[in-house]
Amino acid sequence: MMRRAVLLAFLASQAAARLAPQPSAARTVALRADGSNFKQAAVARGGASAKSSVPASTLNLAKNIVGSGVLALPAGVAAYSSARGASAPACLLIAALGAVSAYCFALVGRACAATGTSTYRGAWEKTVGPGTGGLITGICSFKTLVGCVSYCIIIGDTGTALAKKLGAPALLARRDVLLSTVGAAVLFPLSMLRDLKSLAPTSMLGLAGMLYTALVVVLRGLDGSYAGDGKMLAALVAEGKPTPAFGTGSSPGGALLLVSMLATSFIAHYNAANFYVELENPTLARYGTVAGLGFSIAVAFFCAVATFGHRTFGSAAQGFILNSFADADALANVAKSLVGVAVAFTYPLLFKGARDGLFELLGSSDDDKENMRTPVTAALVAVTVLAGVTIRDLGFVVARVSSASFGGAILGSAIIYILPTIIMLAADAKGVMALSPAEKLACRGVNLMGYVLAVLGGAASILARMGKL
Repeated sequence: MMRRAVLLAFLASQAAARLAPQPSAARTVALRADGSNFKQAAVARGGASAKSSVPASTLNLAKNIVGSGVLALPAGVAAYSSARGASAPACLLIAALGAVSAYCFALVGRACAATGTSTYRGAWEKTVGPGTGGLITGICSFKTLVGCVSYCIIIGDTGTALAKKLGAPALLARRDVLLSTVGAAVLFPLSMLRDLKSLAPTSMLGLAGMLYTALVVVLRGLDGSYAGDGKMLAALVAEGKPTPAFGTGSSPGGALLLVSMLATSFIAHYNAANFYVELENPTLARYGTVAGLGFSIAVAFFCAVATFGHRTFGSAAQGFILNSFADADALANVAKSLVGVAVAFTYPLLFKGARDGLFELLGSSDDDKENMRTPVTAALVAVTVLAGVTIRDLGFVVARVSSASFGGAILGSAIIYILPTIIMLAADAKGVMALSPAEKLACRGVNLMGYVLAVLGGAASILARMGKL
């Protein structure tokens, strides 16, 4: 099942990128004549030294997608059903949404190539029209900035817990001191890196941390430590924690919650143009490989954690699955620490989208961006760190502005599904690209699906806040 899920995501991105119809000959000549073709735009933004290889870009993309949210999936499956086989349909849903998300990610790169632009907003303005370009930037910037705040909250939670467990001095275990230190020593330097290539080493480390965490979840689902006479089950009882529980049947409301959770789990599309611009020899085939591999890795992570987390705990799976493990479980305790590290290394990928979006909204020239790069980076990092110190409940962010909220569901669905397909259909209507009848139908279908998922996500948020989910 998991192998098929990964393959589906990979093939979808390949279909979007490798088999993509190229811009018409007339359009290509026009782009070259006015100096606005894609490769020139890429050089203007990053230059040859800023280019990222396919492996480096793939690691960055996978880490961009695989954040701490993956650890909430077992609870999402449990909300749908506590039956032992509930993870099978969940994995099919993960694969389907991962495949569609990969396809839409590839669409953004194709649009940039066809229009000679180097940003999500640029592709929109060249195809749909310049009047609403600022709205695209605003949506993407807001979502990424909120993500940075969420990550600071997680770093504060995991960091302070780890510091206390290790017996650190009381001053260092204080949330404000710890987050300020991490912000100055880790988040700010990483956020100052200029391109995706420079972030590849930290993405590899962050992905390794999440891989370890996923392996712990898989191991505990296979070794029986939390079942029967398992020693970790005994530890849960001794600690007064909920023990694994399984049942039958399913909940329509829980299914709605799971769908809304997964609908925006694969969001990385605000950085899609960056991944294309900064790719070595940016061809559609190479970009399609990055999208296919990156999303396939994410699907594999999601399926593994959802399946084995639910298999281990059933209805006792908590929103942050590592909290379901016994305090005496040494492997899980290491995983909790590594999640904080992984989140810190993912932060700059989101931050890049927020900072670039702010410069776009301000209409900054290249010289202005260079001159303001350091103070703007310092200010934005400080704002997110301060929010992480002040807001101690991640649920506060989730309930109001994250992907699980009413607004978050709409914005997330717009970024992933709705806007890319609108761009492609507009490009076809204007003769910028010539889509086949089958792909036009596919784009219309995905566009409609995006609106449906936005409505379902919004409904799930309202019902959850009313206590009916």
